[in-house]
Amino acid sequence: MAAEDVENTAEVTEEEVETVHDIGIAVAIKNRLSRVDRKSFSSIEVSVKNGIVTLSGTADSLWAQQRATELPQAIRGVRGVIDRISVGPLGTTNDSALKEQLAYLFLEDPVVERDDIHVDVAKGVVSLKGRVHSRQEKHTALNLAKMVKGIREVRDLLKVESTRDRPDSILKEEITHRLAFDVWVVNPSLLHVQVEKGHAILTGQVGSVYEKSRTVELAWVESVQSVDVSGITINWVSPDPMMRTQRPMFTDREISNAIQKVLAYDRRVAPFGISVTVKSGTVTLKGSVPFLSIRREAEQNANNTVGVQSVNNLITVQSKATPKDADIQARLFAEFARDPVLEHFTLGGSVKKGAVLLTGTVDSIYERNHAENVASRIRGVKSLTNHISFSKPEIEKTDWEIQLDFENQVWWSPFLSGQDIVATVEDGKATLSGSVQHMHQRLIAEQQAFEAGALIVLNRLQVGTSLTSPESSTPRIDARG
Repeated sequence: MAAEDVENTAEVTEEEVETVHDIGIAVAIKNRLSRVDRKSFSSIEVSVKNGIVTLSGTADSLWAQQRATELPQAIRGVRGVIDRISVGPLGTTNDSALKEQLAYLFLEDPVVERDDIHVDVAKGVVSLKGRVHSRQEKHTALNLAKMVKGIREVRDLLKVESTRDRPDSILKEEITHRLAFDVWVVNPSLLHVQVEKGHAILTGQVGSVYEKSRTVELAWVESVQSVDVSGITINWVSPDPMMRTQRPMFTDREISNAIQKVLAYDRRVAPFGISVTVKSGTVTLKGSVPFLSIRREAEQNANNTVGVQSVNNLITVQSKATPKDADIQARLFAEFARDPVLEHFTLGGSVKKGAVLLTGTVDSIYERNHAENVASRIRGVKSLTNHISFSKPEIEKTDWEIQLDFENQVWWSPFLSGQDIVATVEDGKATLSGSVQHMHQRLIAEQQAFEAGALIVLNRLQVGTSLTSPESSTPRIDARG
């Protein structure tokens, strides 16, 4: 997001100004980059002026560059990110080999699965042309290209097909609903939606750069021609502390309907008719999908919905053509070897009737989770057990240092700083207790405990209270025309 598009109009206390200053933000970002992926981000330099972050240095892949620019967006006080990271060295991979690899990835990926995306490669610059069915398919194709080492730039010439024209009033209603039920939008009542001739205009206030980018993503419903969020300001400190926690009470029926709509929006999941039931905030998902990654995506969508306290994922993975275990294992090792995040590590995996057991050692929870994501996209993988461990750090932290680091991360997170989270650490095992409002906060807290250096995390955080009510409620968000 361009820095000139970001403005902070918050009135903050003198104490907060002293605490959240440019130097503090820069240190928080550097620490986060180091925790997430020390190898990939070792050459990234960070500077901050008036909340605007400038990243410079080099990254060894476009994927590492993209990740580096995304992480600061979820740091308290950041108002914008300027990307001056260069990608290199590129290695000796020739253009024809890069083109062949991309064609293979597009055909095998569970979201793209097509051979009609036209790929041009010239001196490491990739141009993708053609028409895709959804924005998810477009983003997946772009991300796949960015994960191929040797590619220094990806030019997006892909067009998203629009099968129908829909009135502005319907588009506005859908955007409003998505904002109201998305857990990453901290206070949807502070956002206003307008749609004029298919062009969505959002104004108001959010708490972080990440939240602003999330509103853009949510506004891209079918038939929207463009999204303008220049009228959204970033206010990392709410003038009224209570304003950051206001949410309406939704019934199980409303939560179920919201999840069904989210699944329908997501073209990766929509074709498979996943059934959704909700009881006292607990979601049960049932159905059958051809890839494990789609099963995981459906669960993620449920976790991103307001009112969800837990998810019981009963979706099965069934494919018409199931590869042999040996072929799945060979593909797994090949993917790990060429992945820019995992190529530095020695990872293993055994396969029995499509059930994969991952082994090996990595440096961070991000890399461990990334290995799961890579494996889940492979055709024929039906389930995953992750036994990947963490390597021994050069300097081991004491329990007190792990706890202090975790508490520092919580303070800097715009999504956790107001939550009731208590961490105790003993012999490297962190126990999280207290409560959070939404499921995604529980998951973020667990990940940040690992990032702080915990070897084991016992997550006892409670998610909200019962959000069911016999009365129907209306999302508190302004959708004025």
